[in-house]
Amino acid sequence: MTTSSTYHHGNLRDTLVAIAIAQLAQQHDAALSLRELARTVGVSVAAVYRHFPSKEALLADVAAAGFASLIAKWETELPPPGSLPAEQRFQLLGQQYIEFALAAPAHYRLMFEHQDVRQFPALQEAAQACFQYVLQTAGEAVREAGLAPRWDKAAASAGWSLGHGYVMLLLSGRLAMAGSGDDLSPAMVPRFFQLPVQALMQARDKAGQEQ
Repeated sequence: MTTSSTYHHGNLRDTLVAIAIAQLAQQHDAALSLRELARTVGVSVAAVYRHFPSKEALLADVAAAGFASLIAKWETELPPPGSLPAEQRFQLLGQQYIEFALAAPAHYRLMFEHQDVRQFPALQEAAQACFQYVLQTAGEAVREAGLAPRWDKAAASAGWSLGHGYVMLLLSGRLAMAGSGDDLSPAMVPRFFQLPVQALMQARDKAGQEQ
């Protein structure tokens, strides 16, 4: 069944993005066919190209929608600042990040494996907005620990790197290659989001002792 009756002339672009996201939810990789998308929506491939000059342009919009969805998840599910210790809130952000990635692995891969984001301003803006959310949350934990604001970006980058690296290793099956020891479960990973702040505190204390 096609979805040609579900959109009007003015919102074909949004419909194509929504259908692409729905198809990614059923796949393990980010491979999408414009011809299949057009067939599903009930339009010609030429109609698709009138809204997107290339497949890469369509995928950029789909990837940008992923970052927007992740931010929406945080805004909906993350307790407001001040409602719990900032370190715990940073950990919850990490937990929800991992939940998002594992619930939509193909879409998540596309968000981070698409071509150079600088070619697509909307995607670059969406990715930066997502990092700003991480940066603000990490900064609250940094301030709670009594550290200077200049360490906000380091804590945010370390936390994001931890979450992203874990997700990609898990999706690729690399973590399953280890044959001994306790598994690092998705529920356990967010606890390690406290490590960036603790490392910065140790660096500060060490610097103070050496003065």
